[in-house]
Amino acid sequence: MSRKALTDEKYELIKAHVLDPDTSPLAEFHQVILDRVISVSKILDKNPIAKHAVALHMVKFPAIGRRQAYEDVRLAVKLFNTLHTFDYDFWQTWLINDIIKNIEDCRKDGSPAVLKIVEMAHANLIKALGEKPKDIEDPKRLEKNAFYILIQNNKTEVKIDVDNLHKLPEATLRELNKVLFVGNDITEADAIEIMGT
Repeated sequence: MSRKALTDEKYELIKAHVLDPDTSPLAEFHQVILDRVISVSKILDKNPIAKHAVALHMVKFPAIGRRQAYEDVRLAVKLFNTLHTFDYDFWQTWLINDIIKNIEDCRKDGSPAVLKIVEMAHANLIKALGEKPKDIEDPKRLEKNAFYILIQNNKTEVKIDVDNLHKLPEATLRELNKVLFVGNDITEADAIEIMGT
């Protein structure tokens, strides 16, 4: 006699096991599988990369093999949609298309009572689409503006144009590096004086 797969079990039975594992209506072998799948789904929430999740899952359940661990990951993704596996683009497209279809159906009716429904559908459509951004980012902004690196050493300030940084001679870059990173060493006496204040 072949056993029923966990995915073929009724949703209510799985939900009952998740809510109260002590009085689970599932068969014993399904309980073991479901406990592993729930465990790996929690791991996937924190580590969405399957390879890492499998490694952590095998540490928690050393009796299972790599193949079974990957099967548990596949089943967890199938049974428990997470933030990483939920297709928000598909959901939003479906929602927008459904709202538009409702608006079209209401307009065909044409009765005054339906106009209120159309107004609500328009409000929902605006929520689903989001408001139009006030200022659209200019893709040529970098070309229009000059960007500088401001270097301040003691009281000396130097502006270096980012576009011309690569044009500086190598010797100048070395000197600049020396001034910025090596020239700021303090002596032991200076350190004692600083700690004393």
